[in-house]
Amino acid sequence: MASRTLLARLLLLAPLACAASLAHGGVLSLDQALHEAGDGTGAANAELQARYAAKDQREDEAGWEVFGNASTGRYNELVTQDVRDDYYGRSYAIGIRYPLLGALRRKVDAVHSADRDARSSEIERGLQRAQQRLAVRSAYADWWRATQEAKLCNGIDSAARQADRQVQERLAGKWILPSDAQLMRSEWTAVTRRCALQNDLLQDTRSSLSSLGVNAGSDDQPLAEPLAYHPQRLQAWQDLLDTHPRVAQRKADLNSAEADRQRPWYTAIDSYFTLGGSREERSDSSEAGSGLSAGITVSAPLDLMDYGSARSREGEARYQAASQALEKERGSLLRELGKVLEQQRRNIDEYVWRSERRTAVDSIINERRQRGALDSGEASLHLLQAEVDHYNAGFAQIAAWHAAWLQDSALRLFGDDSPAFAALLGGDLLRWQGATPGETVAWTQGMYVWQSEPLLDPAQRPGQLAALANAGINTVYVGLNSVQVANLDTTRAGLNGLLSAAHAQGMQVNLLLGDPSWLKSRQRPLLLNLINTLRDLPFDGLHLDLEVEQLGWPVPDSRLGEWLATLRAAHQASPWPLAISSHPRWFAEESTRHPCIPCELPAAGVSEVSLMIYTHNPQSSADQAIAIAQHWPALQIRLGQSVESDQPADTSWAGASAAQLQAQVDAWRTVLLPANVSGVDWQSWTDYPRPR
Repeated sequence: MASRTLLARLLLLAPLACAASLAHGGVLSLDQALHEAGDGTGAANAELQARYAAKDQREDEAGWEVFGNASTGRYNELVTQDVRDDYYGRSYAIGIRYPLLGALRRKVDAVHSADRDARSSEIERGLQRAQQRLAVRSAYADWWRATQEAKLCNGIDSAARQADRQVQERLAGKWILPSDAQLMRSEWTAVTRRCALQNDLLQDTRSSLSSLGVNAGSDDQPLAEPLAYHPQRLQAWQDLLDTHPRVAQRKADLNSAEADRQRPWYTAIDSYFTLGGSREERSDSSEAGSGLSAGITVSAPLDLMDYGSARSREGEARYQAASQALEKERGSLLRELGKVLEQQRRNIDEYVWRSERRTAVDSIINERRQRGALDSGEASLHLLQAEVDHYNAGFAQIAAWHAAWLQDSALRLFGDDSPAFAALLGGDLLRWQGATPGETVAWTQGMYVWQSEPLLDPAQRPGQLAALANAGINTVYVGLNSVQVANLDTTRAGLNGLLSAAHAQGMQVNLLLGDPSWLKSRQRPLLLNLINTLRDLPFDGLHLDLEVEQLGWPVPDSRLGEWLATLRAAHQASPWPLAISSHPRWFAEESTRHPCIPCELPAAGVSEVSLMIYTHNPQSSADQAIAIAQHWPALQIRLGQSVESDQPADTSWAGASAAQLQAQVDAWRTVLLPANVSGVDWQSWTDYPRPR
């Protein structure tokens, strides 16, 4: 990879004062809300620790035991028929014993029972986690609905006043009947009354989230999650249901009943082996007596055969009960899932219809307005009705999406976060199609240009831009080396010329910076100084390639915190949108770290992430990018690829022709764009093959 280290000592500018706010102040994604809320298993964790401690106690009780006794008193012992021995005496005994036969079996059973209790507590913890996540998802969906309805109600007072004025004018001119006027006013009154509730509803939903540990501020905005469009049929879910915590608990009960089903005959007999020593002191003797003994004690019910038969019947009955309870739980869980799937499909269908109707209503309004002034009473009523229907259709569409979202959340009680569950949800996703602008994703192809001297050179620039355009590149990430930073006057002139020429050709230019030392708090001001120095240039974005792995592996949590702090500071300092490059591990297996990088990025101001999924296997890279884009919908994901000649053959496209690479980009676009992956970025222009 090309060198990206900027020489910090060449930055001779004064430090930039930067006070970065850590509040969300933007999109608060569902993943971030789930991360903030935690898993809600504090009580379950404490109970689990208590049960582990109880298990340790039962294990200690199942081994050797220490016993002892002491006594003192006055004794009149009969020596012969006529002679008694009258004395004061003290006696002591101490020993150890070990359980045998039934006594040992019961103690071992107590250990197994404590172990089962601990495993049951782990299962209960899983259930509590699922219930906590359902509560957060439901509260988040409620917040989203309240937010969308509040947006829909923007300007309702003005629209209602205008509608009332038009009704009054038409009624005064006798264009419409009084009953028509009354009906129209009632329609608008119902809408305005509903909108008047929105502020309270919005505050209540934020309070609900706060009770779950999620801080949803007044400046935060929720993001609609994509929903499963075509989950698989109920029969396909049976294998997954066998891993559900409720079924796991029933299986544990069955295993316990199976262990107790057949007990050996000797378990009805209590027995101990004892080894002990004793000492006796008497007032009539100056010497003390002592003894050492070993023995076995045995006890059993008088009717041992009947006792054993009854216990066998008990074990068989408990086994049958546990077996039937397991089958009943499976059936119950399957029926519950079936109802959720059925309702989820109905709600999805309802949402699609409501979306179509909202679009149709808005089209009616546009068509009627294009007809010009409407003088007839009937025509004016039609327009007013269409306008009030716009609000009602909007409320209905939002409610339909909310209902579908709640069912999608309920569906995740049966799996969630497992590859098998993701496969059962299906690959088709339904996205919110509200009236909010800017939700469509445009496909672009980017190029990292670390050695940017030719682009900044007026003589070479036209040829470089033409070559980039011929390669299908429409976004250029321009890096600066130490010499260019040291000569910022010359560099600024070159950047100005590049930006003007590239923008004239419809090409975007992003400032590319990538010194990992900026992650350190002492070096961070140097990055902010550079951003501040170039802030007057019309870049289309700022792209930070700060690879935390370059400072050493493994990466501690503290360095992840420094990464986020750097991004927050850069976002505060930058006048351009902020994007980053990253290894995909932080969005996959390492996303459970604290801090959770993908959870925190939207709040840190990062709008886009280029994942460096370096592999020559196009299917593998596409699958990884799609999975991450679906799991973290609050982030705009791009696929990063390498053509560097110094990389291993299985991680780089080095050697492929420009035509082959463009054909691959076209193939990627077909599968990635529907999954909300917005393009491909190549590393880097130095090694990229030039089209012939």
